[in-house]
Amino acid sequence: MRSKTLKLPNSLREKLKEPFGELLVGLEGVRHNKNIICVGDETSKIALEFGLKPKVLVYDGKIKRESVSIPAIIRDFKATEVRITNPAGYITSESFEAIYTGVTGFGRVKIRVDGEEDLLTIAAIDLAPAGSVVLYGQPHEGLVVVKVNEESKKRAKKVLEQMDIEKK
Repeated sequence: MRSKTLKLPNSLREKLKEPFGELLVGLEGVRHNKNIICVGDETSKIALEFGLKPKVLVYDGKIKRESVSIPAIIRDFKATEVRITNPAGYITSESFEAIYTGVTGFGRVKIRVDGEEDLLTIAAIDLAPAGSVVLYGQPHEGLVVVKVNEESKKRAKKVLEQMDIEKK
């Protein structure tokens, strides 16, 4: 899957509105995890303000599809920065590669997405090692924490397998 660009079919849109993990009240339970992946501008900002040091931080300069200024706390976060393109409704092979490099490499990585980062949560769950935590925002509800384990990886893989492979 990683070497392909995947497009979200309409049949999965509604299903992916359900949280992939547990809605959080606070971040205390993830504080000691060394492999935290944050997807989204607001999620990343909240995590950094809480004092978390994510291994991978993915952001696109948008909140609820509206352009926003990149918060200083994200701009100033010390990490190798990578820029990728990922259109809305897709997970590009470039996105898979950047996330894989982030979760398996040394140091911290900030992935700046030109396009939309929403679906990259699925790729992060698929690619992160077991024991990692993926954080993302659930609109109008709060933060979702996904504990990466066999069950969450199976669920992510099932979604990826249902996505359409983009023909070149």
